[in-house]
Amino acid sequence: MQQYFAKNKNLELEDTDYHHIKNVMRMKKGDMIKVIWDKTIYDCKITKIADKSSFDIIAKEKIKNDDYEVAVACSLIKEQKLNYLIQKCTELGASELIFLNTERSIIKIEDKKLSSKITRWEKICKEASEQSFRTKLPYISGILSLNDLVKKEYDLKLFCSLNKNTKNIKKVLQKNNKCVKILLVVGPEGGFTLKEEEYLIKNGFTSVSLGKNVLRAETAAVAALSMLNYEFMR
Repeated sequence: MQQYFAKNKNLELEDTDYHHIKNVMRMKKGDMIKVIWDKTIYDCKITKIADKSSFDIIAKEKIKNDDYEVAVACSLIKEQKLNYLIQKCTELGASELIFLNTERSIIKIEDKKLSSKITRWEKICKEASEQSFRTKLPYISGILSLNDLVKKEYDLKLFCSLNKNTKNIKKVLQKNNKCVKILLVVGPEGGFTLKEEEYLIKNGFTSVSLGKNVLRAETAAVAALSMLNYEFMR
């Protein structure tokens, strides 16, 4: 059953969703869809197929709270790679996406372009959430500095590091598998500078290794989030 996120309490969908129902999925009168609004899942039967299709509510179910939440903070990287990271982290259940300006960030986004970028990122999140049957959209916090990031409160704060003295992520997660609110931080190509790593550690972050292989920034985020999901699956 296809799933969509409503844009208001009347369960109206975006125009692109109506197009998807009519022209992509080629649904017919009587077909069922799921519509999400205000922490509730509505099972709906289509009564009319048109540019703005209509449907009747057949059943509804309140969405349960997640057992734990993982926010992913990543340094700004090239657009195609960043879009991949957003899509996959959404599919893997990230509750929040934070983008960082770091010393080795090769991408800078001007303030006047930020609003349109966030709109684009939110669209990717919505489509990935619908595809993966997520019932909540991840929140996009915009672009922060490390100074802003360290002020956020979490039960467990991790950052991926290439430092040889860092801790194995598996061991760290096994010791902290009762945490409810987690922050996972991934650096840019080339990783964080030594100064940045020391700053994060000073502010309560734990550096973790994902293994002996050096991963791309977008791959590291997906791999680490998958590891967290495995360890915290309840």
